[in-house]
Amino acid sequence: MSLDSNSSAISPLSPPPSNSPHGIDQGVGGGQGVVGAGGRELRRRCSQCNRRQSTCNHHAHHSQASQPPLHPSATLSPVISNANLPSSSSSGSLSAVAAAPLHPRPRRISKLKHRAINAAGVTFKNATTASPADPSSSSAGSAGSAAAAAVKSTTNHSMEPPVLSFYGIEPVPLPTRFAHIKRNLAAGHEAELEASWARLLEALKDEVENISSRGSQITPTIDFSDINDPAKTADFQRQLKACGLGLVRGVVPRADAQTAIDETVKYLERKHDFKEPTVQDPTCFDFFWTPAQVRTRAHPHVLQAQRWAMSLWDNDHDDRMATRFPISYGDRIRIHGANIGGVGPEAQAEKKKVEAANGDDNDNPNSEADAQKAALELLGDFASSTVIAQVDNGSLERWEPDGYGRGGTYQSIFKGEWEKYNPWDPTHRVSATSDLYNGYGACSIFRMYQGVVALSTIEPGLIRLLPSPKLATAYFLLRPFFSPKTKQPERRFGPEWDAYLDASNWTLDREHSTIIHGAVPGHAQRLTERWHPHLHLRKTLVTIPTLQTGDYIVWHPDLAYHIASNPNVMASRAPSPPPPGVDDDESSSSRSVSVLVYVPAAPLTQNSALYLARQRKTFLRGHPTPDFDATGSGLNSEASHVGRPGETEIAEIGGPAGLQAMGLAPFDIAPTPPSDGSTPGDEDVVMEGAETPKSTTSSSATRAEAEVARLANIILFPDRYDFYMGKRNAGGKTPRVRADSSKGKKRDASGKEKEESNGTSASTTSGDGGQGNSSKS
Repeated sequence: MSLDSNSSAISPLSPPPSNSPHGIDQGVGGGQGVVGAGGRELRRRCSQCNRRQSTCNHHAHHSQASQPPLHPSATLSPVISNANLPSSSSSGSLSAVAAAPLHPRPRRISKLKHRAINAAGVTFKNATTASPADPSSSSAGSAGSAAAAAVKSTTNHSMEPPVLSFYGIEPVPLPTRFAHIKRNLAAGHEAELEASWARLLEALKDEVENISSRGSQITPTIDFSDINDPAKTADFQRQLKACGLGLVRGVVPRADAQTAIDETVKYLERKHDFKEPTVQDPTCFDFFWTPAQVRTRAHPHVLQAQRWAMSLWDNDHDDRMATRFPISYGDRIRIHGANIGGVGPEAQAEKKKVEAANGDDNDNPNSEADAQKAALELLGDFASSTVIAQVDNGSLERWEPDGYGRGGTYQSIFKGEWEKYNPWDPTHRVSATSDLYNGYGACSIFRMYQGVVALSTIEPGLIRLLPSPKLATAYFLLRPFFSPKTKQPERRFGPEWDAYLDASNWTLDREHSTIIHGAVPGHAQRLTERWHPHLHLRKTLVTIPTLQTGDYIVWHPDLAYHIASNPNVMASRAPSPPPPGVDDDESSSSRSVSVLVYVPAAPLTQNSALYLARQRKTFLRGHPTPDFDATGSGLNSEASHVGRPGETEIAEIGGPAGLQAMGLAPFDIAPTPPSDGSTPGDEDVVMEGAETPKSTTSSSATRAEAEVARLANIILFPDRYDFYMGKRNAGGKTPRVRADSSKGKKRDASGKEKEESNGTSASTTSGDGGQGNSSKS
C-alpha cells in the first residue's frame, strides 16, 4: 500500500524519498561545476560508473567536500527540506520557510518548485523583519530564529540535499490548466453544484455525529470461517458499504504468521544495507520481498479473503475484470522491534549513538536533532496541532479528464448529483488512470481495497480511518470549487465557528483558481482540518479495534486514513519468540517483533496484467516494485540478500493460485462441460484455481472474466498460445464447436465431419495442431 500510495505513513513532515524527482539536483559530474548548453549547470556524475550521483550505488561514498558549496540560505535542514515547502495537501505552502534565491543559474527544477521556493523566500524575509510592535512579531521572530538555526545546521556534511514537500498553511498554485479543468467540470452545472453543496453540508452534520458517537464500534467484523455463511456475509456487506471498511478475523493462522516473522527476522539479520525510513515514520520500510510479505501475499487464505471481499462490490457481468483472480501487489512493510539487522527505531537510535561516540559527526553530534527541533519550531502550531489524513490511488487524477475522468467515475458528483454516486460500482474505475505523474509509491492499478495483514497483535491507535466512502469523497472533490465568505476563526468551536461552517457562508467560485486543496502532482490526496473543516477530522478519524495475529483489515480506495508515526503504537502485547538457533540470553523483551504487511486487494484487469508483467521482473531480480522505483534504477535492491523467497517458495505456500497472483503461472481457463450434452456456446466457463464461496457466486466465471484472463495470459506469456483454444474438460472429453449448418460438410470413415473446402476437421483438436490453427487466426 502505500501508505502514501506515495508514502505509507502520514505525517506533516513526511519527505519524498531521496531518489524522488522532487529533490533538487546537486550539480555536475566529476566533482567540479561544469556549465552546459543554455547556461544550465550539468548534474554531478559518479567517477566510478558515470551515472548521476543521485542514482548510482556509489553515492554514499561520494565526498561532500568535493561538492561546490551552496549559499547557506539556499540549503535547508533535512527536516525542513522534508516538510517545509507547500502542499495543498495540508493547506499549502509553509508561510515561514528559510529559503533564498538558489544558485545564480537555477538548476533544472519545475516551475511549480521554483515558484514555491521563491514564495517561501519572500515570506521568510517578511517573517524575519517583522516589527516588534506587530502582534505576530513574537511568532515571526521565533520562526526566524528557528530558520536561522536550521540553516546553520545544514553545514553538517551528513545533511541530505533539500527536497520539497507539500505541507503548510497556504495552498500551492498549480499550473493554469487546472483552472481550466475546474471550469470545464462546473460549466453548465453551476446552480446544481451550489444546491448540492448545501445538501452535502447538511448531510455531513449527521454523518459526523454518527461516526463520532460510534467510534471504533463502527468497524464491521467477521471471522474468516464465516465468510461462507450467507446470513453473516449479508450483514457484513451492508455495514461495509455504509462505512467503507471491514475487518476479517483470523485469516492467517497463528503458526503461519509466526513462521513468517521468524524467517523475516533471519532475513533481516543477514541483511547489511537498506534504505533507512524517515525519522517521521521510523517503522515503515521499503522492503518488498521479505518472507513475511511474500508468504502473506501468497497465502491461500489471504487470496480467498480477497476474492470474497471483492465479490461484495456491485460487480456487473460485463465488467472488464476478474475478481476471482486477485493479483499480488508488492507494497511496503511495517516493522517494530529491537536491533534486528539494524532495522527498527531502537536500532537507528543505537546506530546514531555509536556514530556520535566514534566521532563520525565531526561538527556536532546533536546538529541533526537541533535541525529537527528548529524545523518543528518553524512549522509552529500547524505541525503540532493539525490533523492530516491521506487518500490513496491518486490525487489530481480525480479531477483530471485523463485520470478518473476517462471513465466518468465521479461524474454525478461534478454534476451536482452526489446522491446518485455509487462508490461501490467498479465499472468506471477499471479504465481510470490513478497515476499520471509517476509518483513514488503512487499506485498505478485499480485496487478495490487498501488493506493490511497483522502478523502480530497490534494495539489500537496505529491506523485511523474516516468511515464515509460517499459523503466525505463528495466533499473533498467539491471543496476546490467553493470558498468561504469570512475568514476562518482561530477557535474551532462556538457560534463563530458554526457560522463559518454554515452553507450560507460558502459560495461557488465564479473565477476558478488553480488551487485543488490537498492535491499536488505525484503525491497522494491529503485532507486537513484547515482546508476540509466540515469533515471534523478529530471526530471522524476513528481508530480500528485491536488487530490480533492473522487479522486482515480492508478499506475502500477512496477512504481517508491516518497512520500514527509513533513506533510504540506497534508494540505487540505478545512478543514474538526468537527464531530457532538464537540463544536464550539473546532473546529478551528487546527482541520482540511486530510486523504489519500492506496487502491491497486488486482484481485482474488488462492494466493490472501489464503491471504484473513488470512486477514479475522486479521480483525475480529482487528489485523494488515498479510503483516504488520511479526511476527504474533498482536502488534499494534486495537481490543480494540471503533467504529471499523465490518462485519455489510461492508454489509451496500458495500453490497454483499463488503463482498466478504473481504472474508466474498462466490463468487456467476451460469451457464448462454441458450437463445435457449440448454444445458450450456462450455459457460460463470454469477457471481453475478460483475458490469462490458458494454462497456468494456460482462456481463458473462469466464470459467477460474469461476474456480478461485470456488477455492476461497473452500479456504475461506471449511465447505461449495454448490458452487461445478451449481446453479439455474434467471428464477428458473434447468439447464440440457449434456448427451453424451441415451444408458443405461430409463425414469421413470415422464419422467426423469435414469441410469440403480444406478438409480440416470441424471438431476441436488438442495438441500442436489446434494451437497452430489458433495462432494463425
